[in-house]
Amino acid sequence: MKNSKFIAVTGGTGHLGINLIKKLLSQNFNVTALIRHTSYPFIHENLTWIEGDLDNIKALEKLIDGCHAIIHSASAISLGEKDQDLVYQVNVIGTQNLLKVCLNKPIRFLYISSSTVVDDPIKDEVFNEDRPHRVDKSFYYAWTKAVAEQQVLESESNQNLDASILRSTAIIGPQDFAPSPFGRTILDLHLGNLPFITDGGYNLIDVRDLVTTIISSISRAKKGSIYLVGGEYMSLKNLAKMTGKSKVPNSISIDLLVVLLPIIRVYDKFFPLKWPISKESLITLKTAPKNMDCSKAITELGHKNRPLQETVNDLIQWFNKNEIL
Repeated sequence: MKNSKFIAVTGGTGHLGINLIKKLLSQNFNVTALIRHTSYPFIHENLTWIEGDLDNIKALEKLIDGCHAIIHSASAISLGEKDQDLVYQVNVIGTQNLLKVCLNKPIRFLYISSSTVVDDPIKDEVFNEDRPHRVDKSFYYAWTKAVAEQQVLESESNQNLDASILRSTAIIGPQDFAPSPFGRTILDLHLGNLPFITDGGYNLIDVRDLVTTIISSISRAKKGSIYLVGGEYMSLKNLAKMTGKSKVPNSISIDLLVVLLPIIRVYDKFFPLKWPISKESLITLKTAPKNMDCSKAITELGHKNRPLQETVNDLIQWFNKNEIL
């Protein structure tokens, strides 16, 4: 068995990846992380950056060499019809390539997936790991993640890969340099920059809580298991209140925005919107599960959540400290 203190990571320069690598290093893990460029976000004596991408088989082989586990958190996100070729190449072909180099090797494969890979719930029905995979390509990112999940499960069942899957909800919290989509939303709500919000909401998880559960899964996840890892459902209206602004932006219904989308798209061509709106994002807010059952992750991985208000406060303080406000 390979050294359990040597872990490989993809997606290491993203919001989740940065937090994950720093937490692993703080717990005395040695980390190798894939990076597409030579501009390293940070340096550490126990961190080795491997230059390459998910299409580079030699880089992938170097990435996992000597590692006990690979945490595959890299993905490409697209809302609407933009960049679909890139999304498929990264999420499906990239995962396929990584699986190939891991087969017949004594390595754990932990795939970080999304709660959107399964069919949307109907009203308030319980949302757990047992829902069927999404087959509709209209939400393209979610569909590609579903296809990648099926590849992981097939490699586990047919080729005996030691693989497990963690399905995360929307991630927020420090350290969010980009910022991420929900991080940007919280930032703009705090600054009073959003002209309006809409109804609906989403389940949000603190990136630090997700990272803790991912690291726990290195030793505790059961081979072939899927774990739904969520936080707290929050409406956009209540999220706006959490950011500390006394005045919440006016609300426009999701149904009305869907009707207005053709007009919004035409406007966006001539006057690019700072806050792009897509049918995918609107439907996601409308159908987001409110009754989410994460008991499997709680029981088997020790998953825990801090209060969402604490997360929002910490994120705003982090934005202030890092002069992102």
